This record gives sequence, structure tokens and C-alpha cells, in this order.
Amino acid sequence: MTDGTRQKFVARAGALALDPQLEAYVAAAEAALADLRRYVRRDPIAIVQERPAPFPEPERRDELLGKEWIEIGAAAGRFSMSKDTIWRWCDRDRAFGWKRGGRWFVSISKMRARLNMK
Repeated sequence: MTDGTRQKFVARAGALALDPQLEAYVAAAEAALADLRRYVRRDPIAIVQERPAPFPEPERRDELLGKEWIEIGAAAGRFSMSKDTIWRWCDRDRAFGWKRGGRWFVSISKMRARLNMK
């Protein structure tokens, strides 16, 4: 209801005045509808720009096994952590580790980043 319409309604109603709480609800609904109309007029398909990774993705090559990628057991010993914790990280984030031939390998650089080491 615009202000003009609201005034006409009050004028027609004569002595009948609108409830202030009802007026607040109507104003909130009008504001929500205006927001929705502005949203609908926009281009619904926004171009999403890809963000670069915070650190470069280590390559998953066989020649990097043992250098950049190490087994979970070796990572647990190297970083003084339990194998289960590292395995859970790999299971939750497949970019963190990868499974090759039934064994999990974890990235040394991603381990350092996760543990805030340089």
C-alpha cells in the first residue's frame, strides 16, 4: 500500500484508524516486495569468477611420490600426529590427499598449510 492509497483508505474508513502494528507489517511486506522486484529485474545468471587457490595445487604424478606426496604413516611420524586424524582430513577433503593402489598419500605442502608451518 502506498502512502496515497493508505490515506485514501483512512479517509474512506472515516473514524476507523489502522492498527499501528498492522501498518508496520504492511510496510515490512511492501519493503520485501520492493526488494524482490529489484532482485527479479537483475540478471539471474551472474558470472562467477574463479578465485585462485591460496596455495598452488601439488601435481599428482608418480614421480612426486615420496617427495611431495607421502603415505599417511610417514606423514604421521613426520608431523607428530595420529594416522587417524590425517586419514580423516584426506577423507573429508579429497584435494588434501589421494588414494593410489589402496594407500592414501597426503601432500606435504598441504599438511604444512593446514598446520600453519612454513
